[in-house]
Amino acid sequence: MDGGAEYRFIGTNAPFLERAWADPAEIEDEIRAASRSGIDVIRLYPFEVRMAGDPPGAFRHVMGPGLYDESAFKLFDKMLQLANAYGVRLIVPFVDSYNYVGGTPDWAAFRGKSADDFWTDPVIRQDFKDFIRFVLNRVNTYTQVPYKNDKAILAWQLGNELRSTDAWTSEMAAYVKSLDANHLVGDGGYVRAQGIRANALNDPNIDFIDPHIYLYHNYSDPIAKLNEWRTTTQGKKPLFIGEFGDFTPEVNERLLQTVQSNGTAGAMVWGSMSHHKMGGWHWPPVGDWSYLRYPGFPSGNWANETAIFNQLRQYAYAIKGIPVPAWTVPTAPILFPADSVHALSWLGASTSAAYDLERAASPSGPWSVVTADVTDDVTAPDDYNASVPIADDASALPGTSYYYRVKAKSPDGGYSPYSNVIGPIKPQEAIVADNGGSGYAETGTWGDSTLSGSYGGGSRYSNSAGSTATWTLEVGEPGYYNVYVRYPYHQTSSQSVAYAVRHNGVTDTIPAVNQTTITGQWRLIDTPYFAAGADQYVKLTAGTVAGSGNVTRADAVMLEPVAYGDRFQGTGTDGWTASGGAWSPAVDVAKTLLSQTLKQSARGIAETRAGDAYADVAVTASVKAYDRTDADSSSGLIARASADFSSYYTLRINYGQNKVQLYKKINGSWTKLGEAGLIASPGAWYQLRLELRGGSISGYVNGIRKLAVTDAGLTSGYAGLRTFEQTAVFDNFVVTVLD
Repeated sequence: MDGGAEYRFIGTNAPFLERAWADPAEIEDEIRAASRSGIDVIRLYPFEVRMAGDPPGAFRHVMGPGLYDESAFKLFDKMLQLANAYGVRLIVPFVDSYNYVGGTPDWAAFRGKSADDFWTDPVIRQDFKDFIRFVLNRVNTYTQVPYKNDKAILAWQLGNELRSTDAWTSEMAAYVKSLDANHLVGDGGYVRAQGIRANALNDPNIDFIDPHIYLYHNYSDPIAKLNEWRTTTQGKKPLFIGEFGDFTPEVNERLLQTVQSNGTAGAMVWGSMSHHKMGGWHWPPVGDWSYLRYPGFPSGNWANETAIFNQLRQYAYAIKGIPVPAWTVPTAPILFPADSVHALSWLGASTSAAYDLERAASPSGPWSVVTADVTDDVTAPDDYNASVPIADDASALPGTSYYYRVKAKSPDGGYSPYSNVIGPIKPQEAIVADNGGSGYAETGTWGDSTLSGSYGGGSRYSNSAGSTATWTLEVGEPGYYNVYVRYPYHQTSSQSVAYAVRHNGVTDTIPAVNQTTITGQWRLIDTPYFAAGADQYVKLTAGTVAGSGNVTRADAVMLEPVAYGDRFQGTGTDGWTASGGAWSPAVDVAKTLLSQTLKQSARGIAETRAGDAYADVAVTASVKAYDRTDADSSSGLIARASADFSSYYTLRINYGQNKVQLYKKINGSWTKLGEAGLIASPGAWYQLRLELRGGSISGYVNGIRKLAVTDAGLTSGYAGLRTFEQTAVFDNFVVTVLD
């Protein structure tokens, strides 16, 4: 009941919403999109627990018994604040039974025990109770409301698909209720494996039953099973379907109709995704079905994405007896600063179906449409650390300066306000090599493809591991170039192919590119130095990963010049000059990204620089901190630096203070020029960008401007990187001269 009214809902499971690496922009997008779609309940995935196999720099909610990561919980604080603001309620499980984000076996491993000991060992049970007490009593740093009093929380669950004992369930449910009498509690039992247990039906501290149902559970008739569960629970406990998701739209329709007609409290689809903080989307397919992106896109209709979202929206209103309203006009998207007109990107607006991209020769116009009805359905790996390309202004003329803006469109045609304006961007003369053109060669077995998103209308494919495609490049002017590759989207494409970039007598290897991500766009893979002339190339080697698809796509390659670039793929610290610190190449391994980086691992001040001295430039790099969040532990960029590092500007993330800060150092004397709040999490990637045009200085985090100041203290100098009392890794270092 909600007050005096029966409370019924259609909701979603949002498995990325509570992640310790999530970004506030992604959290708000997911919650806002649900609210605008009539979905007012979201079930989270459980709190993360440190696993023995976690790589260095991985941070979880629970790092050990009594050790809880404050940065991760500040993100949870922000999520609760946003859920309250948008009128969305959350179902929060305490622990997982699996090892996706750590779970019950990892709690047991903290004490050197086996997984089954989680249910019976008194020390482990007390560790878990201590965690429950910490969560319930935590005071939100934004709202000052204890979690146990927060109205955004609809219910706690003891866990996700637990194989728990009745004794453990009753003990933990009673403990939650002893601390928090305000919220519902669910047992989190795995109904498919255990059935609806009598203990859950009869325990006064368990408030509802929430089974999961999928086609892969081999239920021959899910509607009959739903009615059976309803009969079992009726008059005893409310029933809602905690997860469903791999049925056809026809079966979903029957399931949702049954939920509405037989008195089931609600149903929650698995699962929904948010926009990616760097542009595009989080969107991992699962076999023959997929997670859902609001409001659904044609590229996901192989998994019935649009049809299923339309059903959810229809029944989300119908179960409450409300007519389906018109779509709310989207908020304005945020256009990211860019160095290339071929890789324009923006942070999408929730529930937008498409966007119109416009350009002008002046920031005040007049404006013309470059392309209408652009979709941002570009998938990015979870921890992708550069801007995700969404649009290519292929008609832009080299040497001409352009400004850009974008507006979003709802599914029924309502337009958002315009985004911010970016520019001027002056296109460079690019070198493009297409498949089938001069300098293109193959080995192995290849065929023709006309998938949409192919450059020039066609591409090549191979399902034979070890086949190669090579684009030989004729470089006119020596220098640093961004190397882009392109391939079209298909759900069967390989998730692990290798590229090799041969340049100036050196070969860089990019070993594991997932070709179901960043498709139909120019994907940046390297920024090395090319000599003039031939005998330089990009080579693709087809590969397979079990269960991931086996089709490799070969399309096109593009080179664009930059002032200086280093993705640290093959050069290590060559060309870099350091003052202090311990700088070395390092491979950063995460769930979806295998990337060579530059790592700094010493205490104290560490500085390094590369390239020439510049005046008006944009300096961009991605940074991830591994450890230490003391009061002033920080990592970031430097620009206009003197050769001896006695003077420079620095844009840094201060992890201890949760701020992004801009400082000036002149002859060793420091001046703070500005700062802004930033929920900064060690273990998460951030893209920093420092733009300097004369005395105008702007600082960006993940493409969003955080700081804008005026200072004429330094006019030119080197660009580089800096840390203070922190281990950090850096990637995608690019310097672009601004006209």
